[in-house]
Amino acid sequence: MPIKEVFVETDVYLTCLSHALSTEKEEVMGLLLGHVDQRLDLSVQAGGSYGQSFIENVIILQRSVRQADRVEISPLQLSAAAQEAEKLSIELGKPIRVLGWYHSHPHITVQPSHVDMQTQSNYQAMDPDFVGLILSVFQQENNEKFANSSLICFQAVNIDGVLRSREIVLSISPPESAAGREIKTLAKIPLILLSEEREHVDKCSSSDLVSKVQNKAGMYAVQQLSCYKGIQLISSISNIIVFTQAICQLLQCCEMPCVSAVLAYEQSLLNNLYRLQLVKQSFDNLTKC
Repeated sequence: MPIKEVFVETDVYLTCLSHALSTEKEEVMGLLLGHVDQRLDLSVQAGGSYGQSFIENVIILQRSVRQADRVEISPLQLSAAAQEAEKLSIELGKPIRVLGWYHSHPHITVQPSHVDMQTQSNYQAMDPDFVGLILSVFQQENNEKFANSSLICFQAVNIDGVLRSREIVLSISPPESAAGREIKTLAKIPLILLSEEREHVDKCSSSDLVSKVQNKAGMYAVQQLSCYKGIQLISSISNIIVFTQAICQLLQCCEMPCVSAVLAYEQSLLNNLYRLQLVKQSFDNLTKC
C-alpha cells in the first residue's frame, strides 16, 4: 500500500522547525510518530488502495555524532521511540507507531542527498510506510535580507538499480486535540542541545593534549609545550570559554524562542477561555429569556 499523502499537525511542524533552526552548523534529527489510514483508490479501475500518514507526535534525538552533512539514528533510539509510541497508543486509545524521521539541511537545498536516499531505503526495508522529512533552513540569496526555509516529504524508490526520490504530498493540519504534548517536546530541545554540548566538552577535556600536538607539530613542539606546567590549565580555560559561547548561542537561538512559543501558547489558551466565557454568557442570557 503506497503512501500518497502525509498530514503533519501544526504543533509537530513547529517543533521540527524550531529544532532545525537551533543550529546552522550541523544537521539535527528526530523521529515522527502517528498512524496510517487506508483509502480506496478510485482512480484504479481494478480497485486498489493507498495510505495516508498522520503525524501526531515527534521525538527529538540527541546526536552522538555532530556533522554538517549527515545524521545517524542508532537502533537503541529506534527501540526507545517504539516504546514511546506504545505509551502514546494507550494514552490516545488508537494505534501509534514510528512513521518516519526528519532532519535538517542548513544552508543547502531541500532535496535529499545520496546518503539520505540510502538511509531512507534502509528504513523502508523494515517498514514500507516509513517517510522522510527534510527541512532546509538558513537559505539566503545574495540579494535577500532574510533567510528562508522549505520542507519536503519523500520516500526512496529503486529504478533500475538506482535509488530515486519520490516526493509525497504534504499538508500541515490543525491538531486533533489540545493536549499540549508538543509544548513539552519543544521544551526538551534546549535540554538535549545542552546535553550535547556537555558531552562534547567532556570528550575534549578527557583527550590527551600532548598526543594531539605531537600528531600535528612533531616531537619538538611536544617537548617545548611540555615545559609549561600551565598547559592543562590553559586547555581547561579554553574549553570553558568555548562551552560558555555555546551556551550563550543556545540561549539566544533556542531558549528564548521556546519561551516565546510557550507564552504564545498560554495566550492562545487564555483567548479560548475568554471565548468560552462569552459563549456561556450568551447561552445563559438565552435561557433566561
